[in-house]
Amino acid sequence: MDARYDRFPFQDGEFPPLGEKAYAPVVPVQAMGFTDGEEWEVVGESRYLDRILRIKALMEADEEGGTLFAQLIAEPLNEFDRHAVRVDLVWGYERETCGYLPREQAYRLQPLVVQAADDGLLVFRQAALYGGTPERPNIGVWLSPPPTSEDSRDYSDFRAERDADNRDRFAAAERAAATAREHEAAKLAEQDAVAEKRSIWKRLGF
Repeated sequence: MDARYDRFPFQDGEFPPLGEKAYAPVVPVQAMGFTDGEEWEVVGESRYLDRILRIKALMEADEEGGTLFAQLIAEPLNEFDRHAVRVDLVWGYERETCGYLPREQAYRLQPLVVQAADDGLLVFRQAALYGGTPERPNIGVWLSPPPTSEDSRDYSDFRAERDADNRDRFAAAERAAATAREHEAAKLAEQDAVAEKRSIWKRLGF
């Protein structure tokens, strides 16, 4: 199922991480990053230079500072490449598309991004901008693993925990169903015994 969301509440505000062509089977409820330790290059930035410059200007004007993030969004309905993974820069509550993952990398990662969306997760990495000066007017975007803490989990760990929880719930449901079947069988056996006893007494004339 395709669902498209322009905005939804996130962290006490209206957060617009998904664009008009974003793919999200369910409303995302949690941020999740791929923490593989590698830096990823974004391609096609030149087509989105105005949008990148807008985010850059917001960053430079923000006295409090912050961390620039990039959200990965699967685009299986992309007319040019059904394996495409779009990259959106996220600064505060502002978001702009800055390009795409390279084709070969997108082919490998899109299933993971789609699966994350199916699990109700947003996929983020930390972003860095290079260039945008009079000497280097073009801007390059590189993605690195998001900041981690003791509470951070990689997506693969999340999936493993989720699968283990699902197995535990399934096993508990199976045990409950088996117990219910045993109780029902015992009840039916008791009813049959009573009916048989009544039949015997009836045949004996009582």
